Amino acid sequence: MTLLELKAKKAELVQLILNDIDSEEVLNEVSQMVKKLTRPKYPCMYSVEEIQSSADEAMQAYNEGYDSHFTTQEEMRKRHTL
Repeated sequence: MTLLELKAKKAELVQLILNDIDSEEVLNEVSQMVKKLTRPKYPCMYSVEEIQSSADEAMQAYNEGYDSHFTTQEEMRKRHTL
């Protein structure tokens, strides 16, 4: 798609919104959808607290002897070579 075609599609969308949406509720929903679709997509979005909690649980499991659930760095390097 060329830049000109993209601009035309954007203008068409704006006209559709201006001419066909008469409800604030619908306008808010469309706005939220556009924001959701255009925000950067990060591979992982955990809070610091979630990461800390997960690390704490893993350390507790490791200390309790559940080491069969863990993979060493060396094992990971063998599986996933660069």
